[in-house]
Amino acid sequence: MLNFLYTIFIYPVYMLVEFVFFLANNMTNDNIGISIILLSFGINILCLPMYNVAEQWQGKERAIQKRMKAKIADIKAVFKGDERYLILSTYYRQNNYHPIYALRSMFALFIQIPFFIAAYQLLSHSSALSNNSFLFLHDLGSTDKLIAFNNIYINVLPVVMTVINIAAAVVYSKGFELKDKLTLYITALVFLILLYNSPSGLVLYWTLNNIFSLLKNIFYKIKLNSKTWYIIIVIAAIFLT
Repeated sequence: MLNFLYTIFIYPVYMLVEFVFFLANNMTNDNIGISIILLSFGINILCLPMYNVAEQWQGKERAIQKRMKAKIADIKAVFKGDERYLILSTYYRQNNYHPIYALRSMFALFIQIPFFIAAYQLLSHSSALSNNSFLFLHDLGSTDKLIAFNNIYINVLPVVMTVINIAAAVVYSKGFELKDKLTLYITALVFLILLYNSPSGLVLYWTLNNIFSLLKNIFYKIKLNSKTWYIIIVIAAIFLT
């Protein structure tokens, strides 16, 4: 069963990620660091239409939940057991809603999962990353170990990745309920745990994804003038070069 699910959902995504990485390597003459940047940019551009659909579904779900919230709270406060279940079911049916529709709010996360698994498989086991440096990363095939105390090493890039991820979540979840915000923050911490001891090339890729997500959220959630966007683009260009 797992092999079937992998073949259907993960393998096609892995082939896409591998193909984009192959094209990026050819374009950059095997400059792995720049190739990872192009890989992140390319995958995010390809996924943008799906994220736009996910945002529309999430917006619709939040609007419905907000409209029904007061009535649902009243029903839960007054009724219990089977009676509560029947009345809630009737209320949902009157509003053409089913609790399973709440999964629409998780669609953006569902999109990330196969791409994360594909990138993890490709970049965490790629010999091309080993012994290749990029900017302050001395070996893209191993953890960054940017801070050292005697024989104790601290990986900085995963922490930076998480800070950017949380910043993107803060911008995106403005006006959301606490439970929705917590879901995003917990997801950011899960990625920190999963990637803390991963090759810095893989963490760089996911950090760039989070930067893209932050900029996308700023664009959709915060109305900035052209001068502010120019400053953001310049800072991003300096960081990447």
